[in-house]
Amino acid sequence: MGRKIFVSYKYADELVKDLKKKRLVLKEGKFGYISRNTKARDYVDLLQDKIGKDHINLGEKDGESLGNFSDEAIETSLKNKIRQSSVTIVLVSKGMKTSDNEKDQWVPWEVSYSLRTVPTGGYTKQMNAILGVILPDETGTYDWYYKHNTECNCVTNFTGKLFKLLKDNTFNIKEKKFRECDETKIHITDEPSFFKTIKWSNFMFGTNYNNYIDIAINIKNNKEQYDVHINLD
Repeated sequence: MGRKIFVSYKYADELVKDLKKKRLVLKEGKFGYISRNTKARDYVDLLQDKIGKDHINLGEKDGESLGNFSDEAIETSLKNKIRQSSVTIVLVSKGMKTSDNEKDQWVPWEVSYSLRTVPTGGYTKQMNAILGVILPDETGTYDWYYKHNTECNCVTNFTGKLFKLLKDNTFNIKEKKFRECDETKIHITDEPSFFKTIKWSNFMFGTNYNNYIDIAINIKNNKEQYDVHINLD
C-alpha cells in the first residue's frame, strides 16, 4: 500500500473496550506485570500492526494541551505531521470530546489542517481524505454512537458526540434524498457524509480495510458534492 495515513485520536481516553493491557512494574525487588486501563492510544498500536508503521504518522501526545500555543505554532507542528499524508483516520472514542475549548485540543486542529490545501515549501499539500473509525466503548458496544432501527432499516448517528468540525461534515451532501419511516426522514444517498464513519470491528476484521479508505478517497475526489467545512469556528 503506497498511501501515507495520519491518525488523529484522543490519547488518554479510557472510555473504550478493555484490551487486557498490562504494564511492567518493580515491586519488592521483583519485576511483574499488573493490569492497567486501556486507552485509545492502545488501539493505535493495533492499527499500526494492521496497516504497517511505515505508512502511519500519529497525532496527539499524552496530555498535551494547546492552550498556550499560537495558531502559527500549531500549524507548524501539523505541517511536519500531516503534510506527507493523503488520508486522515480519526479514531472516534466515547470520551474524545471534552468540555475544554475545542481550539485547545489537537483533534479538531488535526482535522482542520487535514482538510486544507496548503503550500508547504516546494509543493502544495492537497486536501486529505478523511475516515472516522468508531471505537467500542467500555461496555464493548457501539451503542454510544450508533442506534440501529430494525423496523425502518436505518442507523442513527449520535453526531453530538463529535467535535463540531466533524459534526458539520456529517450528512452534509448538498443534494439530499430521503425516504420516510414513522414520520422520520432517512437519508437514502449512498454516501451522505463527507466524514464517513465505520465501526472498528468492521474496519479491522471485516472487508479489507483498504475498501473503506478507497471510499473515503472517492468522497474527497467528489468534494464538490458536499458542503465541506474546513476551519474551526
